[in-house]
Amino acid sequence: MGAAPKAQADELDWLLDLFSPTDWAAPAADTGATTFSWDALFDPASAGAADGSEGDWFGGLLGSLFGNLSVDANTYAMIHTWEQDWITSDFGQFVDNSINTLSGQFLIGNGADGMDGGTLADAAGGNGGLWFGDGGAGGTDADGVGGVGGDAGLIGNGGMGGEGADGGAGGMGGTGGTLMGVGGAGGTGGTGVDGGVGGIGGDGGAGLGTIFGTGGVGGTGGAGYEGVANGQGGDVTAGNGGAGGNGGQGSTIGGNGGVGGAGGEATSNGSDGTAFGGDGGDGGDGGVGGQVMGDGGAGGAGGAATANGSGGNTVGGDGGDGGDGAGVATPATPGPVGGDGGVGGAGGDALSHGMGGTATGGDAGDGGNGGQGGAGNDGGAGGNGGNGGSARATGSDGLAAGGDGGDGGNGGPGGVGAAGGPGGEPGAPGSPVVNGNGSTGTPGAPGQAGQPGADGPPAGSGSGT
Repeated sequence: MGAAPKAQADELDWLLDLFSPTDWAAPAADTGATTFSWDALFDPASAGAADGSEGDWFGGLLGSLFGNLSVDANTYAMIHTWEQDWITSDFGQFVDNSINTLSGQFLIGNGADGMDGGTLADAAGGNGGLWFGDGGAGGTDADGVGGVGGDAGLIGNGGMGGEGADGGAGGMGGTGGTLMGVGGAGGTGGTGVDGGVGGIGGDGGAGLGTIFGTGGVGGTGGAGYEGVANGQGGDVTAGNGGAGGNGGQGSTIGGNGGVGGAGGEATSNGSDGTAFGGDGGDGGDGGVGGQVMGDGGAGGAGGAATANGSGGNTVGGDGGDGGDGAGVATPATPGPVGGDGGVGGAGGDALSHGMGGTATGGDAGDGGNGGQGGAGNDGGAGGNGGNGGSARATGSDGLAAGGDGGDGGNGGPGGVGAAGGPGGEPGAPGSPVVNGNGSTGTPGAPGQAGQPGADGPPAGSGSGT
């Protein structure tokens, strides 16, 4: 009686191991690695093989033929485009569905988008296939909160976080593929309602791929509520913009911080009314990356304030501060140039059209601080301060005062043997405009320039033995 035939799966174990995420060494939180070693993939210690001879010769063969892979953003974009063209084609869907059915697992395909109007769990995007595929985009739950984006498997992008609604926060982006991928962008915060603050933008998803990984961009903060008062003596205060989300961590490139939401506009149409524009939201901080650190997001602009009746007073909203650029933890840690700080948001404009009205432009936001450079690399530049808001009084006996410019951000400290980053430029003062008789205008004050970052300690000199 003949021996039982060898199971077919045994002949394909090496192929299954190639696409099994559990057989890959988990990347460090921030290794900065951009190359991939075939020997590491077929290392018997990581694959758990009883006899490492096959892994040794096969990994060595691939390494000699192709060397260690190096993937940049353009190369990954080409790979991802091909992947999506295949997954979304009719023939690709037929083949992928057959593979998924035979394996009993979701190996190839894009995750489903989250549902709107249900629970927060319903709003979460589905995960992409274990081998190939993007995570699904998050939806928006019944309370206006954005769901998280779905995670990619081996190769693919994380899903975008869901958008917030009615002042709700945006969802966090999904994680990019463990081999190659880009983290999903954070969802946009919802616009504020009933005088409320705009929602916070979601954080970008992590992109910690072994070969290539880019952190997702932080979501934009939601705009503040726009207020209107039409009656005599009516006061109105617009809502503040939401803060931008932080950029996601990447093994190669850290994501940029999200832009702060704009402050809401306030309008008072009756006499003796007062209107306060909302403040802009702060920009999100940049994400840490292996070779390129993420930049801080720009602060949101302050909301404009308008008073159309006589004796009305207006105050423009202040601009939000720019987010800080990313940097390495300690000067002794090898790493990239620190990310640049975000630009401060502009102050809101103030308009007073009635007789005897006052208009005060909003102050600008400060620029963000630059990130710290790694060993041998310069720190990031500080962000520029925003410009002060302008003020306009068109009626007689009006007063107009421009807003102050924002301060420039401080440059990031340099790494070992490297220079600190330059400080940010100061923001320009707001200008006053007066058109009526007896009106006076006062310009705002300029911002202060940011301080340059401190130089890193000198590099040590080695001694031969």
